[in-house]
Amino acid sequence: MFFGRLNEMQLLENYYDSPKGELVVMYGRRRIGKSSLIKVFTEKKTHSYSFEAVESQNTQEQISHFINQLAEQTGDSFLKKIPFTTWSDALNYLTDKVITQRKRKKKLVLVFDELQWMATKKSTLVSLLKFYWDNFWKEESVMLILCGSIASFMIDKVLHSKALYGRITAEIHLQGLPVIEAQNFFGDKRSKEEILKYLMIFGTVPKYLEMIDLRKSFEQNMDKLCFSKHAIMIHEVDRIFYSQFVKEKNYLAIVDSLKSRIRTLGEIGSAVGIPSGGGLKRYLENLTKADIISQNTPWDKPFESRIKKYRISDEFLNFFYKFIEPNRKLIANSPKKQLFKAITSEKMDVWLGFAFERFALKHSSYLAELMGFSDQVATAGSLFSRDDTHFQIDLIYKRFDKVITICEIKHHNKKITAQVIKEVERKKSLIKIPRGYTLETALISLYGPDKGLKESGFFTHTITLDNILND
Repeated sequence: MFFGRLNEMQLLENYYDSPKGELVVMYGRRRIGKSSLIKVFTEKKTHSYSFEAVESQNTQEQISHFINQLAEQTGDSFLKKIPFTTWSDALNYLTDKVITQRKRKKKLVLVFDELQWMATKKSTLVSLLKFYWDNFWKEESVMLILCGSIASFMIDKVLHSKALYGRITAEIHLQGLPVIEAQNFFGDKRSKEEILKYLMIFGTVPKYLEMIDLRKSFEQNMDKLCFSKHAIMIHEVDRIFYSQFVKEKNYLAIVDSLKSRIRTLGEIGSAVGIPSGGGLKRYLENLTKADIISQNTPWDKPFESRIKKYRISDEFLNFFYKFIEPNRKLIANSPKKQLFKAITSEKMDVWLGFAFERFALKHSSYLAELMGFSDQVATAGSLFSRDDTHFQIDLIYKRFDKVITICEIKHHNKKITAQVIKEVERKKSLIKIPRGYTLETALISLYGPDKGLKESGFFTHTITLDNILND
């Protein structure tokens, strides 16, 4: 199943249509749909060759696997009998027999997928690819796509490598789908309320959405995917960390320290027993690159500010730590088939409230577009101080047109009454408005203001579920 990725697909097509060689680097966490995007992009291309590495194999096994794939795609079974012992041997054959000998010089797409495994997490293969790119492939109208699921490797060893400096023509960091593209997966088969719950629990990760059975209710799907003995999502967190990081225990400990509150670098270091120096910073950088956590600075401070707070940004991790991890034993041993409601009933409404706030912060650019000022946003962030354990205000926009927009985010199952005004006035008092700026307020909720609140004119902008998930 494939849906969405309209912008990324158009970008790839543009590079394919260019008259020169193109070197594209694509990376993103597992399950995000990199291989599916590449497969759909290449399936109708006349000349394309894709090679996917196998996890945790040595260099010789990677070369053999590469040659086997080449033999299958060229129809040359004799290839499997040739003893290729180095990457140079394999790339020489690819260059001589496939790339330079083709009669028509129409663009040839060459894909190296899961590059970190192909390179056994070393930079040697990257340097070798640079040699072939410079001396053979670039002038042969090749579109080379280097793709990987370990962001730290793709950024440090590929994007920032000296070997490929100045040669990369496109960088695609594949993240979750835009909200509207994710909504299209559901069509008109589920209610907007149900769709929003899925997006707050699973995010907009394509593979997770594909697991949802649109013939079943929200509760039925949650029981099947997360709260039954053989539920596929029970071990998803283990798989994420095992495949993504070498020292997964340290990374798991860091994320575990963030499951109930935001923390500074020093607080994380104290919680996990790792000094808050280069080592811990490196762990946090890798978690951020993998889209597992995010680094937040106060809305009115530059990104380089020393006042930083880290939080879990992955939607499923937040859900997992709240409801699945504490109940793993119960889920594994219970004969009941409807555990989701039993386990979550008392805490789910409160959790959804916080999840909606996280959703709004993560999709702040989209919400700004709905409110009509996306082209004016200078920064979008939260209000917090060094000692805070939670954000005092979740979403504040500072705009180039000298407007500050404070957002009140409410996940209530009914319209919002005028009682909210007092709460918002208190939050407004926390903001120091720069000279010459206007202060606006926005209400982001499921069903908007009631008649009294609407007639008061208190909120400049109102966003509802119908706005977020368009018909």
